[in-house]
Amino acid sequence: MVGADSGLINPFGVAFDDQGDMLIAEYLGGRLWRYSGGQPLKQIAADTPFNGMHNLARTRDGRIYISDTRANLIRMLDEKTGAVTIVAGTGELGYNGDEIPAIGAMLADPISVSLSPDDKRLYIADIKNVRVRFIDLESGLIHTAAGNGHSGVPEDGTIASESPLLDPRGMAADRHGNLYILSRKGHALRVVRPDGNIYTIAGTGRPHASDGPALQAGLRGPKHLCIDTDDSVIIADAENHLIKRYDPKRAMLTTILSKGPNGNPLNRPHGVWVRADGTLYVCDSWNDRILKLTQRPQ
Repeated sequence: MVGADSGLINPFGVAFDDQGDMLIAEYLGGRLWRYSGGQPLKQIAADTPFNGMHNLARTRDGRIYISDTRANLIRMLDEKTGAVTIVAGTGELGYNGDEIPAIGAMLADPISVSLSPDDKRLYIADIKNVRVRFIDLESGLIHTAAGNGHSGVPEDGTIASESPLLDPRGMAADRHGNLYILSRKGHALRVVRPDGNIYTIAGTGRPHASDGPALQAGLRGPKHLCIDTDDSVIIADAENHLIKRYDPKRAMLTTILSKGPNGNPLNRPHGVWVRADGTLYVCDSWNDRILKLTQRPQ
């Protein structure tokens, strides 16, 4: 859909506005773009010194949250005014507690952000703090949803906020109150159930690419995820160069995309997003392109 010939460099994340325009965050390129189908890319927030953006998330009322990872900040672009403000982080890498205003909370490589389905929570994969945190967007306070600051594989059925995590790279909440968390170095998908307990649901802990029953199937350095229209989980399995789907009803993990147009293989895809009409968008990051899939295996 958007190729390297557009000038796009290393896209990691996408979102969409009410007009259907695509918002694109580059990691290596360091730019934020607006793309209207068939038109040249238009840079937005060009005067903001982004440093290693990973992805972005947009609320229904036009607030665009950006994980400015290497700056240790979460920024917000107001679509109505064009103003960019800092909503979390001090710019200093570290951790100084929770239950405090997010604007004064230290972060450590906040690598990914996502919104709850009701737009009331902004989740943050605070990867070097080994936590998944969230900002209550009404109070402005930051909290921990999973992780105790120590690195390790959580035991199934334990309280998520009191358990270790292993390299939490991305997270997405579904409409049923489940919070899915990708473990990059752990090569796994975990879930925090509505009762606050955590479970491993896909991956064996060792890197491989096999499909099948989810706890026997493989992931390799998964980087991003989103919730599909049927409540399944779409995963950018970056180091396998695949897009996979976790089906929570059947507990199966299957590959749904391995190549793009003209049979070109994916190259470290880092972002996935499903729109309300079921269209899947893939940031094929090291191919400097974004793919659009209107039909895919079920």
